Amino acid sequence: MSTSLEFKYRIIYESLSRFSSTLSRSMTLEEVRSCLQRQVKYLFDYQLIRFCFYQQEYVIVCSLTPVGSQIQSGGLDLMWAYEQQLLMDYVPVITEDQALISENIRQLSLQLPCTPSELWGWNNVFSADSGIIVSVYSGLDRQFQATDVPVLKITLENLYAKLLSIQLIDELGKSKKEIEQALLGVQEKNAVIARLVATQDEIIRSRTQELEEKNTKLLQLSRQHAHIIREPLTRILSLTYMVEILPADEVVTEILPLLVTTSTDLDTALQQVIKSIDSELGYPG
Repeated sequence: MSTSLEFKYRIIYESLSRFSSTLSRSMTLEEVRSCLQRQVKYLFDYQLIRFCFYQQEYVIVCSLTPVGSQIQSGGLDLMWAYEQQLLMDYVPVITEDQALISENIRQLSLQLPCTPSELWGWNNVFSADSGIIVSVYSGLDRQFQATDVPVLKITLENLYAKLLSIQLIDELGKSKKEIEQALLGVQEKNAVIARLVATQDEIIRSRTQELEEKNTKLLQLSRQHAHIIREPLTRILSLTYMVEILPADEVVTEILPLLVTTSTDLDTALQQVIKSIDSELGYPG
């Protein structure tokens, strides 16, 4: 192996090490973009490179030029037409079709030093529903070569692992937020239930106390008014005893009128007791 080739491989190795180290410390998409902007240009030449990370219908697209970069996340519409075709048929693209290259470049908001002359594109599948579609636009002054493909693959493996971890962390954060919101809703409902239970307990306590007080009053009133009822009731009992020992004509002429009078007295006494109890307990008359 020639000295110049050894030197080239040493530079590539050191550049890959710096790239991997910087990328591993990146925690956000913006930090990933910054890492790619600073490090990828030391790995291979390009005029424009696009990394399209996809997981089902979620997409992260990072575009790099020698002088600028941008990163976006969203749906499949962020992909250009031929990238969407790569997503479907997995057929690699190596073309010098200037119409296709110019059509794609017109969609780019970044500035290019000059128009690329060649396009390389692959769909690198890492799982059943995720991977990275990479597009490398090169030209005579910054020409991507077949010998750069192994380095690009290592770059993609590192980038995929980092973007997947960021995506998983983001999903976990959203799930945590949803759980916290659900927990807050449960806590609010529990607080409402606790207030209702406390109110109900107070109502029950108040009603129970009220019933106990009324029962106590009823007992006192029954003792106070017992003699009012007892007197006419005793007379009725005595008259019914007389009915059994007196002749029938005396019962009709003497006892029955007394029973009627005494029964009326008993009814009057009962009405007085009832009114008195209603008054004491606060019932309407």
